[in-house]
Amino acid sequence: MAESEGISIDQFRGLTERAGLTLQPEELAALKPMFDYYAKQISVLFEVDLDAEDLAVMYTPNWAPQS
Repeated sequence: MAESEGISIDQFRGLTERAGLTLQPEELAALKPMFDYYAKQISVLFEVDLDAEDLAVMYTPNWAPQS
């Protein structure tokens, strides 16, 4: 994966340090492509425009499936 994709390695280092991780440069280089991959997929979730009623969940503990 090219360096131009996703965040820079310095930004990624900053994120890992904020999370309390001290990683070697080799570890950062190995993990960054995975971070970029999942960050791209997660960004789709943030693009969804949900209203309050879309977030409602109903739990019925004694629900019996219809036959």
